[in-house]
Amino acid sequence: MNKLLNHAKYIFLALRPRQWVKNLLVFAFLFYNRDIFNIHDDTIVILSFFILVVLSSSAYLINDIVDYKRDKIHPQKKHRPIAAGFVSRGEALIISMILFIIGLFFSILVSEYLAGIFVAYYIIVVIYSLYLKEILIIDSLTTATLFVLRVLAGGVVIGSSINSWFVIFIVALSLFVAFGKRRAEITIMSFKNAIIHRNVLKSYPKELLDNLIAMTAAATFMSYILFSYNEDLNSHTPSIISSFLPSHLKNPHWVKVTIPIIFYIIARYMYNLYVKKEGGVPETIWYKDRPLFIAIILYLFVTFFVLYIV
Repeated sequence: MNKLLNHAKYIFLALRPRQWVKNLLVFAFLFYNRDIFNIHDDTIVILSFFILVVLSSSAYLINDIVDYKRDKIHPQKKHRPIAAGFVSRGEALIISMILFIIGLFFSILVSEYLAGIFVAYYIIVVIYSLYLKEILIIDSLTTATLFVLRVLAGGVVIGSSINSWFVIFIVALSLFVAFGKRRAEITIMSFKNAIIHRNVLKSYPKELLDNLIAMTAAATFMSYILFSYNEDLNSHTPSIISSFLPSHLKNPHWVKVTIPIIFYIIARYMYNLYVKKEGGVPETIWYKDRPLFIAIILYLFVTFFVLYIV
């Protein structure tokens, strides 16, 4: 019994539960459209979140099956169940296929558009794992595309209009994190092991990565500023609080007060990347670094306040 439970634990870890947090992007349009108190839409988006969890776990298994040899030389990835030999590649492939079928079935029930995104996501992951991850720049652009698909999934299931500046913000942020991850892989491993683990890294000199990180950090910040000034985001029915404000403050683009928090979050991530050398696992930095975690919680609180209360 203990052996069976222990094996089940490794299967669960092979699904990369720590990375499920990325699927929270499906709630973005629900949140920014001031729709989180709509029970019907909440139910659909929550169901879509779990469908994306199933989809992403199926995709992670495929990626780890393809990369199991390379992961063995990585100081962190070598502990993944497939690379460590706790879960066989054949077993992982069967589980991946089962998850794909389950996820596709429920995505069709929710929305044909969600099913389309589901299939597109999976196809991109397979092509990325087999080919695209070794092409300079394209590897990071592909990763950014997967983040955008998560956001679009939340928009299509509730019939929400897609804010172009928010999509650009997500693309820039995804590229920023992706290039930071490449930089961290070179930092924590010898260059020889780094290019064995990911051959494309030999085409990423540190100077190029530093410039790409700086460029995408600026793009992330500027796109968020433009998003925060979007009229659809800032126009809404006056609340009780706004009724007491003078006329020149009734619609002052309140979302812009979150801009300094976004700047701090970007800067703090760069501090973790360059000073603490922890950019290789971005899915854990957000809660392991206390100042960054506090900043993220503060951002969510302030944004909720200006969108739903002011």
